[in-house]
Amino acid sequence: MTNEAIPMEVDPSQMSPEEIKNQANEQYKLGHYEEAIKLYSQAIEASPKTSTYYNNRAAALMMQKKYKEAAEDCRMATELDPQNVKAFLRGGKCHLNMGNLEEASRQYDRALQIDSGNGGAQRDYNNLQQVYNYMAQVDTFMKNNQWGLARNSLDRALSFVDNDSIPMKWRTMQAECALGEKNYSEASRIVNSLVRLNSQNPDALYLRARVFYSQGENQKTVAHCQEALRCDPDFSKARGLLKMARNIEKQKEVGNNAFKAHKLEEAYEAYTAALEIDPTNDHMNSRLYSNRAAVLQKQKKFEEALLDCNKAIELDSEFYKAYSRRAGCYMETEQYEEAVNDYRKLTEVDGSNREYHNLLRKAELELKKAQRKDYYKILGLSKSATETEIKKAYRKLALQYHPDKNDGDAKAEARFKEVGEAYAILSDSEKKARYDSGADLEGGMGGFPGGGMGGGVDVNDIFAQMFGGGMGGGMGGFQSAGGFPGGGFPGGGYPGGGRRQQSGFSFHFG
Repeated sequence: MTNEAIPMEVDPSQMSPEEIKNQANEQYKLGHYEEAIKLYSQAIEASPKTSTYYNNRAAALMMQKKYKEAAEDCRMATELDPQNVKAFLRGGKCHLNMGNLEEASRQYDRALQIDSGNGGAQRDYNNLQQVYNYMAQVDTFMKNNQWGLARNSLDRALSFVDNDSIPMKWRTMQAECALGEKNYSEASRIVNSLVRLNSQNPDALYLRARVFYSQGENQKTVAHCQEALRCDPDFSKARGLLKMARNIEKQKEVGNNAFKAHKLEEAYEAYTAALEIDPTNDHMNSRLYSNRAAVLQKQKKFEEALLDCNKAIELDSEFYKAYSRRAGCYMETEQYEEAVNDYRKLTEVDGSNREYHNLLRKAELELKKAQRKDYYKILGLSKSATETEIKKAYRKLALQYHPDKNDGDAKAEARFKEVGEAYAILSDSEKKARYDSGADLEGGMGGFPGGGMGGGVDVNDIFAQMFGGGMGGGMGGFQSAGGFPGGGFPGGGYPGGGRRQQSGFSFHFG
């Protein structure tokens, strides 16, 4: 059971206007605002010149957030009774909630003229002045593209109005601030609510077009701009956005088609032209930089492609295709640690993607391979070097750094050992295959665990095999291998036909 009175039909012919008003007041107190409005309307019909009835109905309408209708009742109330302070104050609140600050100020001024000592009127007036100040700040910040500050001031202004019935123009400002801050989900939420309220509102349609534009949806952008222009043919902002969206989409398609046709220069030029249309469109430009990077990859311009990938990620840190493309460029430029970082990020974002996991494992292996001795680099060769090129490189470097030719030079001695170690691996087809595949990192390489040669291989033996003859007595037999005349280096080698023996000197690895 409830103590609330049950609304009842009232026969106005059997009651005076005051009695009807009193019944309406009871319904208002009980929160039955719709019933109260009906009764106040009956009282007005019975006595249309009574200011109080309009004022009371305005109060009930305000409870239903029908501020426009309530403001009209307040206007009627003050026309009938120019001294009705309550009607002026209610009218001021209605106009404030509709965003009509000048009219709200006029209503409050009038109330204070009638009753200068009215504390409620002075409080409402002061609140209005704060709203004025905040909205002036919003206007300044928006003109300077200071969107965060503009949103903050707008939120402060909105704290003085009904949060469930924010004025349309202020909601529009909220959407503009969200777009300016690149908070596209919030902008979309606000804009969608505006379009639901009025699907023919050109401002709302334009803002929705901007949301689509910021998300790279150029075709939807074009459609909404066209609809906004149908509602307002003179809407210059919509016309400008329509032109940009069409131009970007056109250049992007030219680039895509050229890329598919392997016309790489044409594709590059088209993507570049698209990037120049609107430097502020981060989402679209991120994709365009990534597309241009793909062109540069095809052209083997990996360093330039990396720059474009970096720009794409800078503009949109959640555009993961750019990370994948950048990782590929890092692999091509042998920046394996950076490639591992990108592939690891991709596996964290999409753990079910087997391709990402495979690419990560490959990058990790290449990183490990890069961190051991690079035998190709030691010999000054590329990884595609032939057997003949390997022999030629070793022959040249072994002669250059042989200790007999660099007496007492520890660095040359170390280099000679390193060159021999490299040749020992790269000249052996089985060891070279294991080295190239990285199998040595997974289970050792027999004779050279951890990338070293080991196994007691003597670099002198390697040298002798290449040039013929032994190493123990000068360089006997060296002449027949294209060495120096007389079986040794110029000047006859070391005294006694041999080379100087130093304490602890050995070419063996243990």
